[in-house]
Amino acid sequence: MSSVNLKRQQKINAQMSEVMDDFDRFEFFFASNWKKIVIAAVVAVVAVTAIVAVKYVVSQNKLKAAQAYSKAATIAQLEAAIAEYGNTPATVYLQLAALYIDAKDYANARKQLLAAAEGDAAELRWRAQLNLGYLAELEGKLDEAAAVFADFARSCRDAGSAGYAAEAYTAAGRIYKLAGKKAEAKNILEAGRNFVQGVSMDERPALQGFAGMINSMLADSTLAAK
Repeated sequence: MSSVNLKRQQKINAQMSEVMDDFDRFEFFFASNWKKIVIAAVVAVVAVTAIVAVKYVVSQNKLKAAQAYSKAATIAQLEAAIAEYGNTPATVYLQLAALYIDAKDYANARKQLLAAAEGDAAELRWRAQLNLGYLAELEGKLDEAAAVFADFARSCRDAGSAGYAAEAYTAAGRIYKLAGKKAEAKNILEAGRNFVQGVSMDERPALQGFAGMINSMLADSTLAAK
């Protein structure tokens, strides 16, 4: 993971830890705010979309396309830019997916995330794959969402992907727990704890927030019960 992304992840983790400290129980926090958390995770990349898109397309000598993508703020504007210029950066598909989610058009949001998941940039592919899990959760498809996260968590071992895998372990455990599947939740969370403990010392600071949430869920008495 690059130093910039590491710092960004550390900042996110610090913010998440501060929020968690405001509540006595993780379960109460998520029960009260789960939809906000899921949507925030889905749209997390939107703030940097314009900048990344500009850099990407300028590197391809397509200044007009870069300007069009950076100025687009609605579904119609983004779709028009895609139709006119093509060669669309994955960040644009992620931004468009977020707009469709905000409009509760989940079918079209899924199409955009699938397109982003086919992009060249590894970190954007991982984000798109994770966001497909959050999308399934928003649709109420808990089994599908948990499976998406669990499969990603167990299979993603590329360089720089530790933070994404830790996020997936955390989300899978949370959703299994939400669905009342305590054994599955405990198994995936224990696997997540082992994963975090096994990463290099350089990567571990970026995973502290997720490690804290995993430990909080594993410490729950109902989950620990045989």
